[in-house]
Amino acid sequence: MRELNSYNAAIYCRLSKDDDIRSGESSSIVSQRDILKRYVKDKGWHVHDYYIDDGFTGTNFNRPDFRRMIEDIEDGKVNCVITKDLSRLGRNYILTGQYTEIYFPSKSVRYIALNDGVDTLNQDNDIAPFKNILNEFYARDISNKVRSAVRARKLKGEYVNGLVPIGYRKDPHNKHRLLVEETGAAVVRRIFEMASADMGSKKIREVLNAEGVITPFNHYRKVFHGREPRPAKWADTTIIAVLRNRVYTGDTVQGIYECARFGQVPRKRRPKDEWIVTPNTHEPLVERETWELIQKKIDARNRPTRSGIVRLFSGLLKCEDCGYAMGYSDSQGKYAYYSCNEYRRHGSGFCTCHYINAAVLEQTVLDDIRKYAKLAKNKAEELARRIHEQNGDENVNKVKTLGAELDRLKARNAELDGIMKRLYEDNVSGKLSDERFSKFLTGYEKEQSDVQLRIENTERGIKEFKANQKDTDSWIKLIRNYTKIEELDRTVLCELVDKITVGEAKEIDGEKVTDVTIYYRFVGAVD
Repeated sequence: MRELNSYNAAIYCRLSKDDDIRSGESSSIVSQRDILKRYVKDKGWHVHDYYIDDGFTGTNFNRPDFRRMIEDIEDGKVNCVITKDLSRLGRNYILTGQYTEIYFPSKSVRYIALNDGVDTLNQDNDIAPFKNILNEFYARDISNKVRSAVRARKLKGEYVNGLVPIGYRKDPHNKHRLLVEETGAAVVRRIFEMASADMGSKKIREVLNAEGVITPFNHYRKVFHGREPRPAKWADTTIIAVLRNRVYTGDTVQGIYECARFGQVPRKRRPKDEWIVTPNTHEPLVERETWELIQKKIDARNRPTRSGIVRLFSGLLKCEDCGYAMGYSDSQGKYAYYSCNEYRRHGSGFCTCHYINAAVLEQTVLDDIRKYAKLAKNKAEELARRIHEQNGDENVNKVKTLGAELDRLKARNAELDGIMKRLYEDNVSGKLSDERFSKFLTGYEKEQSDVQLRIENTERGIKEFKANQKDTDSWIKLIRNYTKIEELDRTVLCELVDKITVGEAKEIDGEKVTDVTIYYRFVGAVD
C-alpha cells in the first residue's frame, strides 16, 4: 500500500460504559475524539465522519457505528480508519486481527492505532498481534470478575436483572430490591384471577386486547419513561410468561441462563434444579397456593398424546408397588383400561399388571371427591379433626400446649445461664473449689444442652402443626366447591389431586377388589 497525500479518514471511538455527563457522551469518548481530530488536522487530511459506539463491548463487532463505518468503506467513502489504540477497535484478538491484517488491506484502507504505534502502511507492525492478545486477555479477566460478582449478588437474593417484570419497580434506594408498582400489579392480579377461573391463555389474551390493556413492554415505556405506547397486542406466550413467573409469589428466581462468558453466544439455559431461588425477598402479587395450582393447570393442558388427545389421568396415575406411571390402553375400541407401564415394558419380573378399568377408576375418583366435598360443606370441623388425628395431632389445641412448654423451656434455659454465671463468679472468688465447680458445671451444661434440644424440637412441632392446620383449611375450602360435581375433567383433577395410586387386584369373598388411593393436594391420602 502506498502513502497518499490526503485521506478521507474515519475516526472511530468506543467505550464500554457510559460516563454520566450532560453531553450524553462519556468524557473518554470526548478525549478520544479530540486527540484523533487533532492528529488528522495536523496531517492535513479530511475527516469523512466520526463513528462513536459509546457503551458497547469490544468483545464482538456487532456495534451500530462500527457497522456503519464498514458500510462506508464498502461504498468507497473511507480509505483510512484511525483509533486511539487497538483495544478501541476490538478486544477479540482473532476478529481484530482479521480486520487489521486482512479486511482493511483488501479494501486499500490504511489503519492507524495512534497510541500503540500501529500503522498498516508500515511493514514493522509485529507488535500488533501481541497487543490484540493482551487486549483479549484483559476482556476475559474482566468478564470472569463480573460473572463472579453477579453470581454472589444472586446467591444473596439481590435482584440483578436490568428489566423488572410488569407489576414491580426497583427500589430507588436499593436497585437490587423490588417494590410493587400498582398499575402493573393490577394487571398481573387480573390475569391470575382469570386463570384461576379456568380461563385459558387464549381467552385471557382476547379479554385484555378487547379492553385495550397495554402490553408489558408498552407499560414499561409509559410508566418508567413517559413514552406513548406503540401499537401492540397481548399474545398467548406473554400471558403464559406472566403466569409461569415465580417472582409474583415473592421469590427471586435468577440464574436461569448462564451469566455470559467471554465470547459465548448465545447464553446457555441451565437445568431447573440449578436456578438460584431466594424465597420471600419482596411483596407477592399472588398467593403461592394459587400460583402452584395454575402451574398444574398449565401442565395439564400440555400433556397431549401423539394424536393430540389429553388423557384424563395423564401424569397423575401411578402404580402402587413400583411407582411407575400407569399407561392407558383401548382394546380395539371396546373398553379402556390402565395398567402398569413397568409391567408392560419389562414383564412380570419387574412388576405385575395392576389392571383397572378406566370407567371404574373415573367413577371411584368422582365418588371420593363427592364424599369429601359433602363432608367439607356440612361437617368441616369433624373432617378437619379427622385429618389432624391422621397426621398424628391429638387435637387442635396441641399448639397451645406446645407453646406453653416452649415458654417453660426458654425460661429454664435463661435460668441455667444465670446459674452458670454465678458458678464462675464463686469459683473465681474462691467460694467454690475447682473440683465442685467442675462437677456442678458439667451437670448444668448437660441439662442446658438437653433443654436447648427440646426447645428446637418444640419449635419445629409448633411450626409443623401450624403448617398442617393451614393446609387442612386450604383443602377443606377448596374441595367444598365440588359437592355438585357431575363429571371429572383435567382442571378439576389438577386442582384437587397430587397423585392417584392403583394396587394389584385382590380376591375377597370371591370378588376381585382393587385398592385406589387418592392423594389430595395439601393433605395427602384421607382415611
